[in-house]
Amino acid sequence: MRRALPVPAAAAFGLLTDLAGHHRWIPLTRTDAPPAPPRPGDLLTAVTAGVLPDRMVVTEVRAPAGDTAGVLRVRKEGPLLLGPVTIAVEPAGHDRCTVRWTEEVWLRGPLPRPLTRLLLAPTLEAMTAVALRWVARHLDERRAG
Repeated sequence: MRRALPVPAAAAFGLLTDLAGHHRWIPLTRTDAPPAPPRPGDLLTAVTAGVLPDRMVVTEVRAPAGDTAGVLRVRKEGPLLLGPVTIAVEPAGHDRCTVRWTEEVWLRGPLPRPLTRLLLAPTLEAMTAVALRWVARHLDERRAG
């Protein structure tokens, strides 16, 4: 999922990498994570709908610098969802950036990984679209004052 945001890349990166605050963007989810900024090895647990735990570990954090994108990578470690997630924030001028949020996630269990990735893709795309829409709305409200 891609979305342009009306803020510098560093500001968007700070907002999106505040893992303790991710519940603001992900519907029906609460999060337990260390305070920002994240560091490799940090653990994050998200619980959706009060019953679906999603444990993740931060594997890479690189803040945006100049024209270089900032990158946050986490790895989902179960108990149900597995696989890498990447949030990249690319500068797009002085006061704009583009966020690319990808989830290459599959289900733990006996079904083939490609099949479960295919089954999960629409839900994950919808979730990231909602999250980025809520981030954009938050930024618009903050600018309006």
